[in-house]
Amino acid sequence: MNFATRTKGTAPMSEHFVFLPLLIPFVAAVALLPLARRTRLQRVIAASAVLLLLLVCARLVVALRSQGLIVYEMGGWPAPYGIVFAVDLFAALLMLMGAITAAASLFFAFGSVGPQKERYFFYPLLLFLVAAVNGALMTGDIFNLYVFFELILISSYLLFSHGGRAGQLKESFKFVLLNMISSAFLLVGIGGLYALTGTLNMADLAVKVAALPDKRIAAALAAVFMFSFGVKAAMVPLFFWLPRAYGEVATPVAALSAAVSTKVGVYALYRVFTLIFIHHVEYTHKAVLMALAVLTMVIGVLGAIAQMNVKRLLAFHIVSQIGYMLFGLAMLSVAGLAGGIMHIMFNMIIKPALFLVAGATEQVTGTADLRKMSGVIHRAPALAFTFLAGGLGLAGVPPMSGFISKVTLFYAGFLGGHYLATAVAVGVSFLTLFSMIKIFRMAYWGPQDGLPSKQLKAARGHGLLLAPGAALVAAGLVMGLGGSYLIDYADAAARWLMHPAWYVAGVLGESSAQALLAALEVVAP
Repeated sequence: MNFATRTKGTAPMSEHFVFLPLLIPFVAAVALLPLARRTRLQRVIAASAVLLLLLVCARLVVALRSQGLIVYEMGGWPAPYGIVFAVDLFAALLMLMGAITAAASLFFAFGSVGPQKERYFFYPLLLFLVAAVNGALMTGDIFNLYVFFELILISSYLLFSHGGRAGQLKESFKFVLLNMISSAFLLVGIGGLYALTGTLNMADLAVKVAALPDKRIAAALAAVFMFSFGVKAAMVPLFFWLPRAYGEVATPVAALSAAVSTKVGVYALYRVFTLIFIHHVEYTHKAVLMALAVLTMVIGVLGAIAQMNVKRLLAFHIVSQIGYMLFGLAMLSVAGLAGGIMHIMFNMIIKPALFLVAGATEQVTGTADLRKMSGVIHRAPALAFTFLAGGLGLAGVPPMSGFISKVTLFYAGFLGGHYLATAVAVGVSFLTLFSMIKIFRMAYWGPQDGLPSKQLKAARGHGLLLAPGAALVAAGLVMGLGGSYLIDYADAAARWLMHPAWYVAGVLGESSAQALLAALEVVAP
């Protein structure tokens, strides 16, 4: 069998190019450290870095659509002995979505965080977070995945507590405590895998775990990884740290974290449960992950309906949407994974958009409490209709791309015989729509005298704050209108996930891929 090519020498794109999504935000963040007092220069450098990152990620996605996988070997040391970065289309798509959201969050921050925070390393921390996320998406080594998760944790904690309010410090402490516990479990799982196989390279782990004569210990380690990544992804019942934490932090931080932080946890679940832990699918995927997906969808949306704080309501929706993504993984089919990937991509755009629009609304009304809002549409109609468009998209109303991803998931669910889970997913979509209408009715509709007079000036000047969120909603609409392209890319990424031997061939060579196929007792197509 001729597996996907390993890009070396004659590859259409240099393997060094793949390192840029990590290098650009990291170098920019370091460059900003001595410029704490020069806020304008900080803005220029940060914006230039994020826009350059956006172009690089877009170029990477186009290249990987045809190349499949690009491997970068640190110091020229080959895998599995050296440190490698292995970027496939799935990782590149998430990096592109992350770059788009980082740009929108950054431009929102220019008009909202204020000079006090800007002088205390707000932009370097934001860029360090982006670099750490990209590193986690790029690495081909399970221990380096842990390292990048720790860097994400440190950056997020500093951003969550940035400002020093009592609420921020309290919720950021809970956030860091729970995530440190999950990191400890992750380290135990990595240690167990190393003791079992003698390697940390993910492609090599796939081959050696498949070759184990007794996989019961590997199955137990799968549960450890599911717990650890489940905390980071805010999966039920491990989501308690998220709603209050996101309700307290600055809006651009909440928007960026909503886009990338939990999605890296989902990415890690997709990676290890399509590459390494694929030997007890009926137990790990069809039973445990499927049940957790359904619970995450339902509990997340019910929590959202019960909330009266806009940010917390949106944070509960993050949990609910994570359930849809896990649903795609639990089906472990091309259609299911493609639907899951599209839903991750869409949520990385639309969820931050809703946070940014809600942040602009908070600037106008002076509160995030729905009971104290009313009639924003009379003073800021663009704000109201932008939120409505984003909210309908989140609920899966066409022509937003959320409709395409959900229909693909529903189709995959019925095709795979998961009728109950699919019916629950459909029902949760209606509840999501109900909660979005609730926000629109209470905050934007109603008599305009609900808008405090002292906020009228802010209402007239909300345009600059609205622009980043509106741009993300427009991006979600474009993704929906270009649905055939979106499906094409998601389907290609899903096929790579469903064929772990392709990934192994790209990192270790064809002989290792043949060894994996032999261990899996799979006949190469």
